[in-house]
This record gives sequence, structure tokens and C-alpha cells, in this order.
Amino acid sequence: MILGYGNSLRGDDAVGPQLATILGGLAVQQLVPELAERLASEERVIFIDARADLPPGEVQMMPVDGESASTHWCSPGSLLRLALEVYGKAPEAILIGIGGESFDLGAPLSEAARQGMEKALAQIRAMG
Repeated sequence: MILGYGNSLRGDDAVGPQLATILGGLAVQQLVPELAERLASEERVIFIDARADLPPGEVQMMPVDGESASTHWCSPGSLLRLALEVYGKAPEAILIGIGGESFDLGAPLSEAARQGMEKALAQIRAMG
């Protein structure tokens, strides 16, 4: 399962949902507890999110578990923990962060974010 999240109205924050859509995954504005049930039925999930703490266009891939921290209220780690606690199963998970440059309201994706999206796309396709 591919799950991209971010605000499509805030420039590079849209990179997660846009990449998820390209890959036929699920694009959401934010992670919510209701997604835990769907995660519990998956073997693997790839979360995709824009990151302000990475250089623009840089891609970082990291494993996620139920203890992973996040600045989001409902994080990938908290969704995995909820899936395990409520449904008895949580998938293997990876978070792909793509460095953003502009998160201004109404801004388009920056060239750096587009390049990061291409790098992430290649990495995801290489996973099989």
C-alpha cells in the first residue's frame, strides 16, 4: 500500500499525495486513526510526506514502527501502533520524506520537489 499525505494547497506539501496518486495509492490530506483498520490488512505500507527539515529535493527513506516519533498529531508510527493494538496486526512500514522548498498557500510544486518526487518514484519502483 502506498499512502501519501499532505496539503495539496500548500506548494511542496502536495508531493506525498501527488506521488501516491501516480503510483495508484491512497492520497490524503492528513493521517487519521480511521486508517488503522486498512493498514492492519496490508503486508507493507509506504508512507510519503514532504519534509521541511530536509534540503529541497532530498529524499530520505526510513523504517517506521509503532514507536516512531513525528511532528504530526497522527503519525505513521501511531497508526501502526493503533492497528496492532486494535486489529492485532500491523504492516512492515517505510516512510519516504521528500525535502520541500515552498509550503506557501497556493504555490505550485517547486522544481526541487519535482526532482525529489522522481528520485522517490525510482526508489519505490526498485522495491518491487
